Amino acid sequence: MAGGAAFYVRHPLVLVARLWSGLYHRRHPGMPWLAPGAITFCEHHLTREMRALEWGSGRSTTWFATRLGSLTSVEHDPAWHEIVAGNIVRNDLSNVDLRLVPLDPHPVEPPVAHRGWGSAYVKVADGFEDESLDFVVVDGAYRMACILAAAPKLKHGGLLLVDDTRSVPSLSDWPVPPDWPVAYQSKTLVTQTTIWRKP
Repeated sequence: MAGGAAFYVRHPLVLVARLWSGLYHRRHPGMPWLAPGAITFCEHHLTREMRALEWGSGRSTTWFATRLGSLTSVEHDPAWHEIVAGNIVRNDLSNVDLRLVPLDPHPVEPPVAHRGWGSAYVKVADGFEDESLDFVVVDGAYRMACILAAAPKLKHGGLLLVDDTRSVPSLSDWPVPPDWPVAYQSKTLVTQTTIWRKP
């Protein structure tokens, strides 16, 4: 483990931040598990005219769905999929297409940048026309591949939200085209959520 990573895992301030984050999410049970500033950004920029795709369902699914015109959400875990499906029914949301798409096993794990490429999970993006989406959330598995698959599907001016962007050494290590500006970034000691805008 690199020195910076060891600091991140064991430093007392990180432990306090994780405690605070847990309390925050317990006190705000309907809020997504994203950095709080990113939630505020989405509150101000998402509209009922938008069409969206989300990899990694959860509390964010119902929260986003109440602010969007339509949302396709992709989940690989059957138990979690069932919980989210129940939340959708309880909130009477008819604009969500929640899909259970298991991950494809790999006999030899490829490098991170290639994990999942060609899998059914990532290929959900193929069901959308190029430049047909206003908002894409990458917060599940195979994040590098999902970003690459999503890029052509976003409209010009569309937003790409990636959670836990601090999980790689540098923001430039994510395969977001270099000419896409960061529209907003919110970070805590626990997580970092970055939102890019397609030019």
